[in-house]
Amino acid sequence: MEGEYSSVCEMTNHNKHSSSSYSSQSNSELSMHMHPENERNYARLLQYNNCYDAMPTSSKMVIFDSKLQLRKAFNGLIYQNTRHVLLSDPDNDGAITGILSVTDFIRVMLRLHKKRKEAEKNEDSTDVPMEEGETAAEAINDVSTFLSNGDIGRLTIQEYREMIKAEGKLMDLISINADESLLKAARLLTKFRIHRLPVLDPLHGTPLFILTHKRILKFMWLFGQSLSIPDYHNKSCKELGVGTWTGIRVIFPDTLLVDCLDILLHKGVSGLPVVERNTYKVVDMYSRFDAIGVALENKLDQLDVTVEQALAFRNTFRQEKDRVVAVRDTDSLWTALNVLVERNVHRLCALRPNGAIEGLISLSDVINYMVVRPGADLSSSSSTHRRLNHHSSVSEECEPHSVLSRLEESAMQLEQRATGQLNKQLAAFSMN
Repeated sequence: MEGEYSSVCEMTNHNKHSSSSYSSQSNSELSMHMHPENERNYARLLQYNNCYDAMPTSSKMVIFDSKLQLRKAFNGLIYQNTRHVLLSDPDNDGAITGILSVTDFIRVMLRLHKKRKEAEKNEDSTDVPMEEGETAAEAINDVSTFLSNGDIGRLTIQEYREMIKAEGKLMDLISINADESLLKAARLLTKFRIHRLPVLDPLHGTPLFILTHKRILKFMWLFGQSLSIPDYHNKSCKELGVGTWTGIRVIFPDTLLVDCLDILLHKGVSGLPVVERNTYKVVDMYSRFDAIGVALENKLDQLDVTVEQALAFRNTFRQEKDRVVAVRDTDSLWTALNVLVERNVHRLCALRPNGAIEGLISLSDVINYMVVRPGADLSSSSSTHRRLNHHSSVSEECEPHSVLSRLEESAMQLEQRATGQLNKQLAAFSMN
């Protein structure tokens, strides 16, 4: 079962990315100096840069036809070692209609597990829940077939999504045009509580790449190095309220995997700290992506194992260094930012001196605090707030002629300096 605790002593506790991007960064940097309230600097940075500017130099984007069988789709998901794929509708000129993710993989596994258990329990009962004309034995065999290596699901992706839609669990596709601001993208991720945002070509509607909290944070890290640093950077995440510090959901090594997956699917969390039952020391982390390990080890019919056992057949693509990434509960937000970027992870455990969990800090927590919250009253319209570059005039918010003159005189020098710094940084951080 899961654990949840709280209080003062609480434990719950290929595409282009050319010099225009560098120019955009340095000029956006300049615009920051025209706004003394430095707490809004990161929001301003994203306001004056559009999604094109966060496009990776190269990336993998997988698109599946929605008429593809579900089992083949999940096999492809596993083979591609990806958390998600985009879905296209062949009946609508190949338009992107949705996303199939590891969350769907977990949902299907739990459904099949439940059906198999019900069929086994009622094998000799006339009350067994089954489809019209289906016997109990057929139901068991049907589920066994579903769970076999050769057939995880006979429905097409489209049929599966129609079923989920009928249950009110299908979310409409949320996307953004590449010429819209990164600030708007951050707001969409927060508003709809989503982890990935397809970026579309504004002219043709074709997908260019997927924007995530991780990419936005790395963009801020790379292009915001010379901004005036807000005072809150030196305060601890707990003091600032960045992260979850009460009511943290945790699991134990002896928690059943099926219960763990159920929490991940229904409780709005993407990762669960695995803690010792008596000390609450963090020993591991189980995320949605770890569910792929179930398939890699051909254990689709073994969801009644413990989390500890499931971790033994963890996703082979996951490296040891990613098991538990943590900071101290007294560490500053700046320290947390460094760790998030350098370790390329989605969340951090904030630990007490004895290793017990005190808090959980996610990428979305950081983006919300640094961008969405302070930039709540800023316009996110790219047509109103154009990016500052050598081929456009200063936006209406940058009216003073003296400021414009000063910017033009120093732009070249700053761009050269920024480009040199960023080349080194880009070599160190792959924006995956």
